[in-house]
Amino acid sequence: INDFVPKGWKILKDENGSNFIAKGDLNKDKLEDVVIVIGNPVINSDDDSVLLVLFKEKDGTYSLVAKNDKNFSKSYIGYSVLDEIRIKNNILEIEFFISAIYNMNKIYTFRFQNNRFELIGFEENSYDKVTGEADGTSINFSTNKMKTTTGGNAFDEKKDNPKDEWEDIKFEKKYTLDEMTIDTIHEMMLEIIDY
Repeated sequence: INDFVPKGWKILKDENGSNFIAKGDLNKDKLEDVVIVIGNPVINSDDDSVLLVLFKEKDGTYSLVAKNDKNFSKSYIGYSVLDEIRIKNNILEIEFFISAIYNMNKIYTFRFQNNRFELIGFEENSYDKVTGEADGTSINFSTNKMKTTTGGNAFDEKKDNPKDEWEDIKFEKKYTLDEMTIDTIHEMMLEIIDY
């Protein structure tokens, strides 16, 4: 794995000091693949990070199959913090956490298909830190469905009455891990509005 980390760069760490490394099978070959987020501390890792996806080969070596160097995985985006990368059920999830006057988490879900990592899901949940009012959005890019949840409350069970509304959506393009930027979600939402 260290062969893929350029000289002077390092694997970035989360708030708890743990490396941003996820391990698991992403291409269903029963071998443990690896996803890492690296940065150059000299340049300032918050502004210059790269996410690498490495497939493990049968001989124990790794091959680079995806690379995002567009700062999608950068540690801080305004108030947003890269919180976790994880692999489960052959799926890669990248989660960000935002804390301002509200708490919000955003989860991007990617699957290796068509020889690339395609975005198959997006989820955003938030609640107001003062009132507790909570809402969320979940998009399934495989089924072209979006769920919007409103009426929740994180603090008061009596006021916690979430209601889900489903709608059909359509995207003109497939979003891939290699192309993701911090502005991609805004681009996606504009595409939904225009639909």
